[in-house]
Amino acid sequence: MQTLSNRLSYSLGLVCLCLVTAACTQLPQQAASTQKTSAPLAAEHQLATGVMPTENTGRQDINFESVRKAPPTAFLDIGDSQPAQCPQTGNKTCRVPDQASIPKDFWAHLRGQFNLALHLNEPQVQAQLNWFIANPDYLTRVFKRGALYLPHIVTEVQKADLPMEFVLLPVIESAFDPFAYSSGRASGLWQFIPSTARLYNVNIDWWYDGRRDLIDSTNAATAFLLDLGQTFDEDWLLALAAYNAGPGTVKKAMRKNRTRQRSEAFWQLDLPRETKGYIPKLLALAAIVKRPEQYNITLPDIVPETQIVAFELDNQIDLALAAELAEISLEQLYRLNPGFNQWATHPMGPHRLIIPAKQVEVMAENLALQPQDGQMRWIQHQIRAGETLGGIAQHYDMSVNALTQVNHLEGPQIIAGDILIVPTPVNPPLAYGLSSSGRSAKRRQHYETRYGAPPQNYRVKPGDSLWSIAKAHGIKVGQLAKWNGLATRAPLRAGENLLIFNERPVDERQTTAPASTMNAEATLRSVYYRVRQGDSLSKIAARFNTTVSAIEAENAFLNRQKYLQPGDQLTLVLNVRKPR
Repeated sequence: MQTLSNRLSYSLGLVCLCLVTAACTQLPQQAASTQKTSAPLAAEHQLATGVMPTENTGRQDINFESVRKAPPTAFLDIGDSQPAQCPQTGNKTCRVPDQASIPKDFWAHLRGQFNLALHLNEPQVQAQLNWFIANPDYLTRVFKRGALYLPHIVTEVQKADLPMEFVLLPVIESAFDPFAYSSGRASGLWQFIPSTARLYNVNIDWWYDGRRDLIDSTNAATAFLLDLGQTFDEDWLLALAAYNAGPGTVKKAMRKNRTRQRSEAFWQLDLPRETKGYIPKLLALAAIVKRPEQYNITLPDIVPETQIVAFELDNQIDLALAAELAEISLEQLYRLNPGFNQWATHPMGPHRLIIPAKQVEVMAENLALQPQDGQMRWIQHQIRAGETLGGIAQHYDMSVNALTQVNHLEGPQIIAGDILIVPTPVNPPLAYGLSSSGRSAKRRQHYETRYGAPPQNYRVKPGDSLWSIAKAHGIKVGQLAKWNGLATRAPLRAGENLLIFNERPVDERQTTAPASTMNAEATLRSVYYRVRQGDSLSKIAARFNTTVSAIEAENAFLNRQKYLQPGDQLTLVLNVRKPR
């Protein structure tokens, strides 16, 4: 009996052991499954405690919100949940977005993720820190300007697993001005030069400059910084130096120190002066954001009202119509989408617009009622004998490349009798205040108001110059140039139209342009360029997409010296909406 009992006990023990073993083999799979299903709950818990989730869904998503719930399909989709449906828009269904959720204290959330050593004992960092402390109003202005962009930048920097101090880089690069432009031809929030921008798939042409677009430029910046981090073994100070001066410059300085058996750390490298101040400036700014009370500085609130989202479209759309559909002003739409140079989105994309989050639902509803063929205005141009593609493009104020693109032409050759389709704005040019044509229209309106009469139109003849036309009409060359937005030595093209006003004395106090007309010059930026060995005015003009006469008009000293000298400083007034 005892033997039987022992055998039963032994058998029962074996069965239990097998069951336990089988259960243990299932634990890893069940844990993984549990982790997947609980991720949304964990994310919501993190949001509730003011911590942004860091998981990446692996899709090419655009998320301007610190919440990571599923947005409408008017956005690039990043979630799998199915919220309430809203009206059909073309072949897409938009979904009502979840409420935007910026952490209650944006700055506390950001500083909680800082991890770079700030090197506050370095004299350069202390010098930059003292400057910021002495100029608190500057930080207030810049961060208020950046309130629109910061939530998205935080999300993208975190998603790329970069140091969160890099969120502050646009302060150093552009002061959060998307129209910022440097003498090195760098443009946008992240200050990309054309070659680097194109290397990271940022489009730059007549229609669009992605360096000024929040989404495209931030994607490129995070990708570039990741590549630099890999190049310099995640020595982030060296990576930042390379972002500013170029990886070749940093590697050369490192090789020089290696040869001399010196340290290859950033602080010991022989780098350009600008780069030597670049990293200390960022570290000083990070120190202030980390402990603003220590420096008696108050950072402005980043509030939910600044929340913006990307609304996806099916095709090209006139921006005036888009503003109507979103029920916002056209100027606001331009400022949210500064990458667009013209009066419409790019025919080849991106087919999306950044709009206030609270306008998504009304945009979707209005777009559902708008036929797709009514989103752009097209006219047909029948090619006449003797016409050229360049002449037709000039007539419609387009670039040859843009006209070639919309007509799918393989080259500039055209045949008389063929039809070209030409995109034209739905509204008059004056309505598109921040486009190139809009600025010209607002300039005309300003002078018509000032002089109380419309201008005379003068068609330029072969051999004409601004000087000869001004002399013939008894006016000053400078005034004629101002009326037409030209430099005083600008070359003229035969057939070009010039505006000539009947000038009369007016009280200067009454001639100040109203605030609305000031937008005509909103995208002009002055930059300073130091002449290098081998430079000429024609080379500099070609580099910055301007003219020799425009450079001469802004630099009177050039008339007093025979040759351009290395080290000369030139002032260049540039329209940053012109593709470069």
